[in-house]
Order: sequence, then C-alpha cells, then structure tokens
Amino acid sequence: MSQLQLNGQIVKQITDTLANHDPAAQDPGVASQYLSAIVGFLIGQEDMPREKKREILEELTAFAEHVADDIARQKTETATRASQEAFGIWKPGMS
Repeated sequence: MSQLQLNGQIVKQITDTLANHDPAAQDPGVASQYLSAIVGFLIGQEDMPREKKREILEELTAFAEHVADDIARQKTETATRASQEAFGIWKPGMS
C-alpha cells in the first residue's frame, strides 16, 4: 500500500459528502457502514479470485483496527496532557 495522508480535513470532507447523499450518515456509525460498503464495492469489482479478495479484506480490517487503536491512544494522551497542564494549586497573593 502507498503512504496515506490521513487527517481530520479529508475525513470531514468524506463524511460531509456522505451526509449530503444521506443525512443519516451524519451518524459516525452510518458513515462507517457506507465506507465499509464502498470498500466492498471496490474490491468486488476487481477481477481476482474470491480467496484473494477475502485476504485483502482481512488485511484492510486489521489496518482499520490499527488506525482506530492509534486514534484512541492519541486522544487519551492528549486528554492526559491537558489534565496535567490544567493541574495546579492556587495561592492567594500577598498585597
């Protein structure tokens, strides 16, 4: 696979396109179903043995799981940093 350039902007553009097609796709679960169906559609059009298609789908599933875990880890790290930065003890100033 080539090097992907995934970021929030491209994800928003894609999910906005899906929501323009079907307002229900504003729900991340519905948008994810569309994206899964699109993957199936693209792989289904390829001229290759069924077992090869299944292998590709398994690899893509593992990749999607890796990305989901990585994003969740990043969110946790960001939240932890934010809470550490916000921690402090206030002491009244002397006048």
